[in-house]
Amino acid sequence: MAGEKVKQLSILYDTPQHAQQFIDLAKRSGACRDLRIRSKAALLDEKGRTIINPKTKMPVIGWADYNPAASSQAA
Repeated sequence: MAGEKVKQLSILYDTPQHAQQFIDLAKRSGACRDLRIRSKAALLDEKGRTIINPKTKMPVIGWADYNPAASSQAA
């Protein structure tokens, strides 16, 4: 289980419900670690402000942990 970068699993598991089902199945079937639902989002600094790229003046996009409470408030 060498350290790997975060990768998108598959387009088939693009919803949180399907991703959670996959994680549950993977945990039952064998050795796995560090399975989390993540999404591409604007990254935040320690104070909760969006990190802005100084060159492009756009938010820096990266992988962030999925938070079901925050996504239900946005909808």
